[in-house]
Amino acid sequence: AAWTAASLCARSAAWTFRLSDEDVDELERALRQVETRGLCVPRFGSDAFPIPRLEARLAPFREELNLGLGVLSITGLPVTRYTRDQASAIFWGLGSHFGRPWAQNMRGHLLGDVIDEGKSVDDPTARGYQTTAALEMHTDGADLVALLCLKQAPEGGEFRFVSAMSVFNRLADTHPDVVQHLLDTQWCIDWRGEEAPGELPWHRGCVYERIPEGVACLALIGYISSAQRHPDVPRLSAFDRAALEVFQAASEDPGLVCRVHQQPGDILFLNNHFHMHGRSTFRDAEDP
Repeated sequence: AAWTAASLCARSAAWTFRLSDEDVDELERALRQVETRGLCVPRFGSDAFPIPRLEARLAPFREELNLGLGVLSITGLPVTRYTRDQASAIFWGLGSHFGRPWAQNMRGHLLGDVIDEGKSVDDPTARGYQTTAALEMHTDGADLVALLCLKQAPEGGEFRFVSAMSVFNRLADTHPDVVQHLLDTQWCIDWRGEEAPGELPWHRGCVYERIPEGVACLALIGYISSAQRHPDVPRLSAFDRAALEVFQAASEDPGLVCRVHQQPGDILFLNNHFHMHGRSTFRDAEDP
């Protein structure tokens, strides 16, 4: 999973998959089965969405996603021929063959829209995907993150991702004291209004955590900063802030960052344990 932008592009055959006409036909047959049974997202799983031929073709790519490069790009879904609900059902059904859904917030949302909800990233209760703000490199709270592009914004919206393992290796060479600090420090992270009833409004976690395979990354730097609004959270030291700045600068290294401008129908899966992702600012269509 410790790739650079150049080495990832050189191995594109291992992580890019284009749907054939037969693949699309199988997805549409599964969609018709779901519709015939009156099912809708999120009330069905992989059993109700059978795609045995496509699942077999995707098996090596799923292995690469879980234990290898950690990226999978799927293109060729003719998303404009479907209603929004049909496209969501196909995306959900396909995703059900990769793992179990995970709630994205305390409201239990399992499939969310990345649109301008008029919220500000400065609002401590807002989530980045509800705003048009440029999002710093970060990880999400599940094993995999998946994105289906229904419609691209007329301006901006470039998706960026980077290997957190390559960032770790780069910092180990250039700033070993920072790497040690990121491994050893239990940072206070803002729940931003998503804590369970009775829980503290913040929790703790390491940016890099030791695991049997090496290290895993939990990058929520903005939430570490906003946790400082809580009076019971210890204040960040000068070295804390310097270490986080060095980490963020390395995560934006042009030689490490991959940039993608998704087109309608493009699907991207990313392994959250070993990668970070971000997004440029965007402007929605007047009629989204």
